[in-house]
Amino acid sequence: MKQSDDLGLFNALIAASAASGNLATVPDTQPTAGDGSASIALGFPPETFIDRAAGGSPPRGADMNGFLNRLSRAIQVLQAGYVGPFNATFAQSIGGYPAGAIVSGSTPGLFWVSTADSNVTTPGASGATWRSLFDGYLTAAIAKSTYVQKSGDKSTGSQYSAGWFWGGYGAGWGGSTTSGQLRWTVCGVSFGNPGGDASPKYSGNLCVTDVLNDGSNNESGINMRGYDSAGTLYNWFYAWNGNITTPKGLVAFQSDLSGYVANTNTGISGAISGTSLCINPSDGRAYFAYSGNTQIAALAWYADVTAETTARVNADNNLQAQVSAKQPAGNYVTGLSAGKIMQDFVVAVEGSGVHDITFPQAFSGTPTTIVISHGLTNGSNDPVSVLSGWTATGFQIQTNGSTSVNFLAVGPA
Repeated sequence: MKQSDDLGLFNALIAASAASGNLATVPDTQPTAGDGSASIALGFPPETFIDRAAGGSPPRGADMNGFLNRLSRAIQVLQAGYVGPFNATFAQSIGGYPAGAIVSGSTPGLFWVSTADSNVTTPGASGATWRSLFDGYLTAAIAKSTYVQKSGDKSTGSQYSAGWFWGGYGAGWGGSTTSGQLRWTVCGVSFGNPGGDASPKYSGNLCVTDVLNDGSNNESGINMRGYDSAGTLYNWFYAWNGNITTPKGLVAFQSDLSGYVANTNTGISGAISGTSLCINPSDGRAYFAYSGNTQIAALAWYADVTAETTARVNADNNLQAQVSAKQPAGNYVTGLSAGKIMQDFVVAVEGSGVHDITFPQAFSGTPTTIVISHGLTNGSNDPVSVLSGWTATGFQIQTNGSTSVNFLAVGPA
């Protein structure tokens, strides 16, 4: 057979244009025994096979049209590529679906395959002998949520690599082509922009910059760019020559200041002019004056430093006590990076079957990870399965008996 062959498609049903009196709806059983009417159970009944002279009844054309109409309707559905949903009444009437039968799910695109003969179980129900037609296949939905596919795609969650990440590799230079002017690698590494704005607010990026033919320039090196809440650009340059330039200017290193370190006592030869170290008689504190005494800074006492240290320790302890007081008893909630939390908790269930599990603390969205961290305590090694369909407040597990098990769950805080 070839696609170009006449496939006998039913563009219209047999007897679709027949008069109502010439098209009968054939019932499942004969409504009146012996009246000559056809049914699904008998087809044309016995009396239609008896000569009229002997008391028989001729078969009716309307019944024949009804049979053909019903058959062509069923064939047309198959020719249209339709796979019907699971029908419990139909399953009971035929003794169950055979192994390998396919039915559609309640959601378009979802299909189930029967894994047993005489199958009357409902697809998707606990213990049902059906499996998804796409089990073991990488679906478009899974691929989209798991892999970065092309330029412009966005991934969620942490990304890990045992190798290097390259931004701008082979992309060439942007900026000026004139000697002595600044140019930069076209692409680099970008981060931030929590609102996903078209303007790069609250974001930064790294690239390489170069003042053409001037590798010792303070702007030839690694460039970090940042944008504030208004989208204003700020530049930091980490030059090949060892200098660092921030938006405030060139950073001074200890080696740069070695010639400026001097005795602050003006009575000693070599002291910087206009500097002095003195005691204020009104409070007994030491003060450092410079720039001709126009700038004065107080020096802290040792007691000031220890008091500040003690205050900070007390504040940290108080904060920890408040956090600990809010910690759910017997469960642990740990803050992670990227706005996520990890919950470590133990659940005990009675009996086998599907059990609803509630998180100690609700996530703000669907969790990304739920795993069994360690040990069953019933000593039977009965398996525990984490089912799909997670929500921000909980999930379901399948067990073969009473058990207690430790879970780890990660999701948005």
